[in-house]
Amino acid sequence: MLAVLAAATLATGCGRTVEGTATKAGTGDVARNDDSERKYPNLLKECDVLTTDILAETVGADPLDIQSTFVGAICRWQALNPAGLIDITRFWFEQGSLDNERQVAQELQYQIEDRRINGVDSIIMKTSDANGGCGVASDAAGAVGWWVNPQAPGIDACGMATKLMELTLNTNS
Repeated sequence: MLAVLAAATLATGCGRTVEGTATKAGTGDVARNDDSERKYPNLLKECDVLTTDILAETVGADPLDIQSTFVGAICRWQALNPAGLIDITRFWFEQGSLDNERQVAQELQYQIEDRRINGVDSIIMKTSDANGGCGVASDAAGAVGWWVNPQAPGIDACGMATKLMELTLNTNS
């Protein structure tokens, strides 16, 4: 009986109706950000903006010990460095904003530090998690960001996330 109740809850708990009409990216009332490719050539490489070798090196992992776990609007990897597993997440919301990322970080009660990375307005967001998760978001043709979430304490997640952002905002493609 408990299994039937759990299955019924799961089946109905994930569905909901959202008002509106689905549109293809770049259509509708919001102007497309057409200068993205020229101004930030690495952004348009989506999940390939940095190779897994560079990701592994940045988080102190062997290139053979990193794997992509999700590719889509948000890209995810998991790497094993000597201190433990590290989850790495990249996002780019073309119609997003740094102000929106700041507002969400404030609502989640993250420590927020203003920073300019490669001349771009950015924020560093540090969680209160014991393992020291940290994210960096930048105002680059929308909102682009990296999160580094160690699964063990003692890893410089903010340094790693900042380095990943520096590499992403590098204007030399």
